Amino acid sequence: MSTELKYQEVKIGNWHLRVLPERWSDRLAARIFELIKRQVFGEHPQTMRLRFPDEEKGDPFFLKLFHPASVMATVKDYWRESKAFRSLRQGIALSRAGFLVPLAVAAGEERSCHVLRRAFILTVGVQGEPVPVFLHHRYIAGISLKQKRTGLECLGRQIRRLHRLGFVHGDLVASNILISERADAGLEFYLMDNDRTRRYPQSFPQRLWKRNLVQLNRLPLPGISLQDRMRFFRAYSGRADWSRANRDLLRWLERKTRARRKESEAAAAGSFRRLMSWNRDYADNF
Repeated sequence: MSTELKYQEVKIGNWHLRVLPERWSDRLAARIFELIKRQVFGEHPQTMRLRFPDEEKGDPFFLKLFHPASVMATVKDYWRESKAFRSLRQGIALSRAGFLVPLAVAAGEERSCHVLRRAFILTVGVQGEPVPVFLHHRYIAGISLKQKRTGLECLGRQIRRLHRLGFVHGDLVASNILISERADAGLEFYLMDNDRTRRYPQSFPQRLWKRNLVQLNRLPLPGISLQDRMRFFRAYSGRADWSRANRDLLRWLERKTRARRKESEAAAAGSFRRLMSWNRDYADNF
């Protein structure tokens, strides 16, 4: 997403939009609102894939639709931006900081008497795969040790820079990182679903970045060993040696990961190496 992109304010009925004029059109608007009209209320965001202008050969887009999740959320949304506008704003901030995010073509919110009814964000599709899918395919086809190690170290450095700049991703699970493979066999990492991402002043003493490490670490992944996780952590920490602070952080991370696995799968006992080992029972999830 270019730092030079200029979004324009547009009103359509009760909808307030922010759009890229060079990518937005009346025809695209009609298509988007037709899709939105068909959707029923959902507590969780709904993501739809579409092609435009042609159903079969058009450019790929993703439309994410938000409804207020609860009465309390409706009250809060009366005073604050919708998740769609927050996602757009954070995507721009991440892009300006040098991170890869999907290009947002438009974001909109529908309000009646200032009460938020619905909101959406429309992004251009990225050619790539979520981390678990990418690893599963390479686990079957084979991935070079060099490519895996380089990718882990690159991602570790990227997440370190994300946190040092004050960003905390709202849900940094592996499936919210998309891998795009370049022609030179290099890997690029896109940060997806940024509607809950926040940026804090770098001087602000927050510890929320630790939550991102738990989110990234909590599930077994195809072809990823405990040694690979340690390689990622070493790149993330930026230190070749194991300081006391890093050892303490690793112990904390193991405790939190075990707790999360116990909550979701009743799995926490035994060695941590075995706990985090991937097996084919997970394949159905990919």
